[in-house]
Amino acid sequence: MSLKKTLADESGIVLVISLLTIALLIAAGAAAIVSVQNDLRTSGNLNAGNRAFYVAEAGVNHARRVLQSKDAAMSFDRALQASAGAIIATNPNFNGGNYKVTRLASAPNPGWIRVLSVATASKNSASELEAWFKKDGGRPPKAITTSGELRISGSPQMIGTCGGAHSNDDMQVQGNPVVQMNDGLTSSNTNHAAGLLPEGMAVTGSPSVAENRLDTADKRDAYASAYGQAPAAEMPRINPADYAPHVAKLEESGKGFLLHDDGSVTTGPGITCDANGLCGGGEAMAAPQGWSFSEGTWQVVGATAADGVFYSETKVEVSGNTGNPAAPWRATIIARDDIRISGDAHIRPYPTASLPLQNHLFVSGNDLEISGNLTANYAAGAILAHQQFKITKNPKILGFVLAGDGQPSWAGDPFADSGLGIPLSEISGNPIVDYSCQFGCLGPGCPLPLIAIVGWKQNF
Repeated sequence: MSLKKTLADESGIVLVISLLTIALLIAAGAAAIVSVQNDLRTSGNLNAGNRAFYVAEAGVNHARRVLQSKDAAMSFDRALQASAGAIIATNPNFNGGNYKVTRLASAPNPGWIRVLSVATASKNSASELEAWFKKDGGRPPKAITTSGELRISGSPQMIGTCGGAHSNDDMQVQGNPVVQMNDGLTSSNTNHAAGLLPEGMAVTGSPSVAENRLDTADKRDAYASAYGQAPAAEMPRINPADYAPHVAKLEESGKGFLLHDDGSVTTGPGITCDANGLCGGGEAMAAPQGWSFSEGTWQVVGATAADGVFYSETKVEVSGNTGNPAAPWRATIIARDDIRISGDAHIRPYPTASLPLQNHLFVSGNDLEISGNLTANYAAGAILAHQQFKITKNPKILGFVLAGDGQPSWAGDPFADSGLGIPLSEISGNPIVDYSCQFGCLGPGCPLPLIAIVGWKQNF
């Protein structure tokens, strides 16, 4: 066979192979185009689905902020009692989508709320998230916080990771106090009217702030300049009358005592309290062990006293050595008027199951004075005063102190002025206040609670 004929015969094969190759390339290209189109479509759907998920997540976060507010139409406490389907938060136009969050269910003890956030986004994408919320106790940022003026003198210690003090008004620091936080001493100077202290922050002596000793005028002036115009802290309304109904229906039978201003005592079911914190009804009983009434004041003067939660319609004084290190007195004391604690008492907050009363040591509707050698570092407790406080001598306290200086007030406040004659809040002597920010309280006089997400799931 000649070479020319051989080439002619093979040219047909080459043509067939070329056509097949072109066809394969076209098919591969078409498949690639389809694949890219599918990937783009899938990517677009995935992006839209992700967008819907994030919109639903925004709804959950919005609901948490609503539940956090005491004044919201659907606060945590209101939502806890609401019916299923109640709307907590909604937004018809959030980043091109929308969401609605409703209450699904609740668990009363512990107080948890389950919500459903339904969201839509572009391309008709949708997402549903369920979340459980719980309420944690409100925690102030420092061991001591006051609405009014604050004087710190002597050698008090404000320790713990939140060991410090803040005044929404003026602060005077003298002597050798010790605080643990870097910004441990702050004031806001919100009231520019003439008061009892110099305007802003005035520092003398040799305070120690986070191991930095302010032992020269330059250091003290620099510190006062840096921390004397801090933002004001939000203060709760400390009104003991808000606690009276909770004491009246205390879950622990026989441990909630109503100490009336006529010297009588009631307990048990059937107690009702008015807006002023004056109560009636219930079961009459003898004064609890260790308590007595004299000249308008309920007193504890001995070494032993009954455990429980005590709500007094008038003043309270604890002047004895009640309790001991091995068996501290388990007591929560709430008084419409002043509270004065002296002597060498050993006290820890009564360990109640009632959430609004947990972690409370003292709540005063007027002034609160702690002196002597009180030992109250067995369990963390909140100390709350509607007016001013005075802490002096050598007490040991585990927890935090809030003083409202009469603010926020309320209509019919029976104690609009200082009762014990304490002109401003003051800590002096050698007390120790240890606060780590690891506990809070949920009562009506506590800081705003923290609403936490304890679990969530996506519905498919």
